[in-house]
Amino acid sequence: MAASDTKPRLFYGWVIVAGAWIMYMINQAAFTWGFTVFVDPLAQTYQWSRTSITIAWALSLGWGLLLAPWFGRLFDRRGPRPVMLIGGVLGGVGWSMMPLCTNYGSFVACLVLLVGTGINGAIGPSVGSAAIAQWFKVRRSFALGIYFTGSGGAGLLLIPAMSLLAEDSGWQASAWMLGWTTLLSTLLVVPFMRFKPERHGMRMDGGEVAGGWGAPRPWDFIKRLPLPKHRVVTSHEFTLAQALRTSAFWLFTLAVFLRYFGMGITQVHQMPHMLAEGVDPLVATAALSVALTINIPSRVAVGWMGDIYDKKWLLNLLAVAGAFALLAFALLGPAQTAWVWVYAVLWGIGLAMLPLQAAWVADTFGRDHYGSINSMTNSLALSGRIVGALAAAAAYDAFGSYTHIMLLGAIGFGVGALVLAILPSPRAPVS
Repeated sequence: MAASDTKPRLFYGWVIVAGAWIMYMINQAAFTWGFTVFVDPLAQTYQWSRTSITIAWALSLGWGLLLAPWFGRLFDRRGPRPVMLIGGVLGGVGWSMMPLCTNYGSFVACLVLLVGTGINGAIGPSVGSAAIAQWFKVRRSFALGIYFTGSGGAGLLLIPAMSLLAEDSGWQASAWMLGWTTLLSTLLVVPFMRFKPERHGMRMDGGEVAGGWGAPRPWDFIKRLPLPKHRVVTSHEFTLAQALRTSAFWLFTLAVFLRYFGMGITQVHQMPHMLAEGVDPLVATAALSVALTINIPSRVAVGWMGDIYDKKWLLNLLAVAGAFALLAFALLGPAQTAWVWVYAVLWGIGLAMLPLQAAWVADTFGRDHYGSINSMTNSLALSGRIVGALAAAAAYDAFGSYTHIMLLGAIGFGVGALVLAILPSPRAPVS
């Protein structure tokens, strides 16, 4: 058989996407969206206030964000394997040990030092997106869109199981299950993770060229929507120090910070908010799963569109959906529980922003130092989640309601869109 007749093998970049997807699903279930399952059980078991629980959550996230740039530098030098191994082992051990914590001090130490270092520092979205950015350029946004559906996988698979197990057998059983799932997933994924394709005799995108999307398809009309087209901002490779000297880096980080402020409110307090407003626990769990499930096709779709259209404008369209989602959540009340489904649908769409954010950083600053640059902007921007979560806890403890903080989160989405609209293109770095 002639070489030209042989069927091409699967591009190994998609194996990288699959492995990174599993680790991102663990990250989302083990902290980002799954932690809300443990808030009420912890408060009932130990009589801790929601503010004290949120402070522990914030310290864990903050510690992880402080370490993330260091893990980014380790990634740039050694690739994804050592970073993911450290993160998965520490995170898995942390959650497995959580049921042994019988006082607030040991709980904080476990959540911060083990879960914070592993889940938030080492296997956060910065590492997975960095691994994928090394293997894709033409289809970078599309590949990242698939990767970021890991949050939907957490909403479909792990979080419902965690919630049911916590209700039937106690939060300790749920934490133990989460820890062992993290450890086993890490041992499965890490051996398959590789660094840059050039080191393994391959090319980015499997040797594809720009525009190489194959034969016309029925949905190609989407490519002709009246939106600004995508263009690679720069062909230069920025170092972290050079990126930090650009206004584009700081304005982009500010815009994302404002969006994460709203996300921080819901990531810890959406279940308590729904329960406080009279929503049935099963309905509240279903609403969370619906939001994360809708997020799956949304992230794939906007990832695909991000390779065609300008990412800033797509991000702003998603910001509108996020703002209206938080507005609907603020209107939730004992006699208006139907708003929970409006929130779930719009929130699932609005959270599709992550693949565009990650791809914009790679398009703008290059891939040679992507791990360091993306980890730095994520660490600064993700602190918005800490501010939002703490503000929501303080608002509830002071006023017995989350309504006003939800409205403030919606405003944050809108202001972030305005900042992104004026985002300039960075100048080429000066050696």
